[in-house]
Amino acid sequence: MQNERIKAIGIALLVLILMSFDTVLIKLSLNNVSPYTYIWLSLLIGILAMVIYTFVIKRERVPWDMMTKKVWLYVFQIGFFNFVTGRLNLIALDYLPATTNAFLFNFIGFITMGMSFIILKETPSLFQIFGAGIAFAGLRVFFQAALQGGEWIGIVLVLISITGIAYTNNIARKLSIETKGEISNNIISTLAIILGGSLMIITCIVIDGFPPIINSGSDWLVFLYTGIITNAVGLTVWNLVLRTLRSYEASVLGASMVIWTSIFAYFILDETITVHQLIGIAMLLLGISLVQLRNKQIMVKS
Repeated sequence: MQNERIKAIGIALLVLILMSFDTVLIKLSLNNVSPYTYIWLSLLIGILAMVIYTFVIKRERVPWDMMTKKVWLYVFQIGFFNFVTGRLNLIALDYLPATTNAFLFNFIGFITMGMSFIILKETPSLFQIFGAGIAFAGLRVFFQAALQGGEWIGIVLVLISITGIAYTNNIARKLSIETKGEISNNIISTLAIILGGSLMIITCIVIDGFPPIINSGSDWLVFLYTGIITNAVGLTVWNLVLRTLRSYEASVLGASMVIWTSIFAYFILDETITVHQLIGIAMLLLGISLVQLRNKQIMVKS
């Protein structure tokens, strides 16, 4: 069991590094294209990639006898909160530096932890709660300067985004528990991205118009990278990881994205990190480490 957890953590970290690189690529791409264009094109590519992989390459089929109304509701929620409200984080990149966006996004783990207590009855240990407190204190250290109007818009968008995804993390794990993992992870991911992604594609086209305006071939490469790596592979692997790790443990690992994003942003976007931001990030990472101490048997009494 311990080896499975270590393997799951390693896979999750690899995907998070790839997604961090994607965040920087998105920031570059948004200089040329509308965020709505970026969202719907990358989602369309993600849907096509998942459909081809699941139904053509793997030749899997939807187990209709297991797809109860409750299961469909779970799948729809995974799709909606991942690919509709969850995509607001990309629009927030128009208002925030990539490093700041990644820092805020990674508090998803602590929101997930709070929700998991209610939805999954998974009680965190005192170490985990203490870790969450340190991480939130790091938030205050990170933002020492007064926030501007545009930054507030970005922060609100990120907050809505991570709240939805935090809920999804718990629902994905709840679905896995209730179905005893008997429904293929590929099937769940494919149906979720079709349902949620299609809704977001229609919404973005209505807002932004059609056809999309794209003047650079490099932007198409970013669309492909996001669609395949972040939307298709990312969702599938994350749902797989949630079969081993608790929902808040997996999502708190996501806080390491701020490290990788900061490194990529420094070299690619020329973004700098101040001393107080480094201290805030360090406090966040300390909080992450404490939250991973699941084996401690000090439990909060309800």
